Amino acid sequence: MTAVANSTTNRQQKQLTELTIRERLRLHLCCPECHCPMKGDGAAEAWQCPQCNRVAENHAGQIRCGGFTVSEVKADWFNRLKEFVKRRMGTLYQLAIDWISPIYTGHRNRSIKAYLSSFNLKREFVADLGSGPLRQSDDVLCCDGVNYENVDLVTDLEQLPIAGNSCDGIMSIAVLEHVTDPRAHVAEMVRVLKPGGRVLCFIPFVQGFHASPYDYQRYTCSGMRHLFRDFEVISVVPADGPTSALIWTLQEWLAMVLSLGIRPVYKVIYPLTYILSPLKLLDVVLRHHPMALNITSSIVIEARKPLH
Repeated sequence: MTAVANSTTNRQQKQLTELTIRERLRLHLCCPECHCPMKGDGAAEAWQCPQCNRVAENHAGQIRCGGFTVSEVKADWFNRLKEFVKRRMGTLYQLAIDWISPIYTGHRNRSIKAYLSSFNLKREFVADLGSGPLRQSDDVLCCDGVNYENVDLVTDLEQLPIAGNSCDGIMSIAVLEHVTDPRAHVAEMVRVLKPGGRVLCFIPFVQGFHASPYDYQRYTCSGMRHLFRDFEVISVVPADGPTSALIWTLQEWLAMVLSLGIRPVYKVIYPLTYILSPLKLLDVVLRHHPMALNITSSIVIEARKPLH
């Protein structure tokens, strides 16, 4: 019996590795409200909940069940500019951020790479919640509130149309500040993760306002631990460093002072202050300072869902 069971498991795992990430999503698609499995197939124009009739639209394989409206995305002037750049640059957007922005991203990029390498992505189901226009891997599910080309699932992050206990891993990269109810978002992480599944989450601490399309909150180290209190915390460390926090604040300050209170002038000057961004490389060293968590620009937490 054991041999038969092992043979069946191996066959199922082999079949799973042959599925694309969007095909694997459909295996776990459920109603975001009642969590009943949605009915449909790969060719269907829409998937529907048989219990409450909630619909998830199928747009050439991209599942849309919620997300932001066009007016929400365009409400903030700087987010409109970012959206324009994201749409035009696609996967090159992250490279531009790494070079131009005041944030040191070296540790973040290494953390993501190490985190993903700890999974067998062909067999394990890992979701990137709030992926934006970036795809970390063809075998990672991209979820976002905006229908970028790379996004597999357009959805509200506080109500995921993903079945409970289905994900082996979750990433949330600079997303929690943009959701109205972070506790609801984290509760969804708990629900969809398998027991023993892990989450890697980045969130700002000392950063200027940046709508995407909204911006609601910041978290300290102790605040992050409290927010993830239903998890077993593995580590909480600076994601970038204190220099990144200083440069971002200084850029905003310079744009305000030099614009003399004239908003159109501010909008012109602010992008020019990015000339200071190379100073962020000081965080290669300073993020390791024992007091760096006191004024780091952002924090990264890795945590595990308890087995029981």
